[in-house]
Amino acid sequence: MAGILDSKTRFIDMIITQEGKRQIASGMLRAEYASISDAETFYDSAEVDDVSNRIFFQAMDSHNNVIVLEKDDSGKLIEFNFSPTGSIVGNDIFEKDTTVTSSLRLTAVTGSAFASTSRAVMNSFTSHFDALQTLSTFDKTGNDFELNTERINFSISNSVPFAQGPHSETINVNDAEPFFLDSKLTHLPNFDFLPPVNVDGTNYGEYEDIRSLKRETLNQIKKRLGYSGFQDYDDETGTRKRKSNSAFRTDKIGDFDVINRKSLASPKGRFADFKQYKTVYFDKTSDQNNLIMQIFEDGPDSKLIKLDIIDAGSFEDKSSKFYPEKRIFYVGKILIDDFNTPTFINIFTIMFE
Repeated sequence: MAGILDSKTRFIDMIITQEGKRQIASGMLRAEYASISDAETFYDSAEVDDVSNRIFFQAMDSHNNVIVLEKDDSGKLIEFNFSPTGSIVGNDIFEKDTTVTSSLRLTAVTGSAFASTSRAVMNSFTSHFDALQTLSTFDKTGNDFELNTERINFSISNSVPFAQGPHSETINVNDAEPFFLDSKLTHLPNFDFLPPVNVDGTNYGEYEDIRSLKRETLNQIKKRLGYSGFQDYDDETGTRKRKSNSAFRTDKIGDFDVINRKSLASPKGRFADFKQYKTVYFDKTSDQNNLIMQIFEDGPDSKLIKLDIIDAGSFEDKSSKFYPEKRIFYVGKILIDDFNTPTFINIFTIMFE
């Protein structure tokens, strides 16, 4: 932007936001991407009543700068103001107490009000993003975003996704795979098995790789998820299709589908690994197809919990003609076991094609 006092000088007034200060204090600040906004710029004198209102001598922090909620090391959400009278502290949502008129007092939202308030929080992310008015290198006209469905539902029944029922699938967090042994991460360079070696390259000793390698390849991931979830399209033509599975039935509870194994179908063999899945098609998307995704759980006791996402990377699918690359994301929670070791509990898996 042109200098106010010297037209031959360009300057940028830059500040560190509250989130930036928090990351600096924790040693976690990583500047990787940059965007430019003209939200406070006027290009036409008719846009403002007084030309003096156009001049800004100092950059300022704004609540619109927050479009992605961050978590601290304990897993709780960092404080976030989603409206002039609403805030998130920890995993609690606070809103203005309407019974108090003489001052502003916030109270934790509970009960039936929690659902509507949590939706307002979600809507604030997109409104903040729009308010940033980020400049783009291409015309956004015609780059609409539209999915083939607005809502998808999953349910746990007596036989899906657990063939022997959900009660037989409980696990103590101490028995789950910790991060450094997690089969979902062993293919990543950060989790390589690196036994010590001598300076001349010879082995320092004999060490056993105790990691689980069950999900190192795409085929292993597919097998773990159940192959039936990858049969939604015809790989020869690229057209959508839906294969039915005669071993399962769909029960209706209102408009909600609940899948169960048929009474005469065996819980073993090829039907044992059947899991519910949904395919979401991007009917309209931008030229760059850039996405920002946050996943939350409306937890018990009116708590808003942000789930953790692990990017497992891209996998080549040589068997697919139209979708040769798969990007895998694991969604779940990080829990701490009795040995103070972080463990990731996978709730569901997202695959982008």
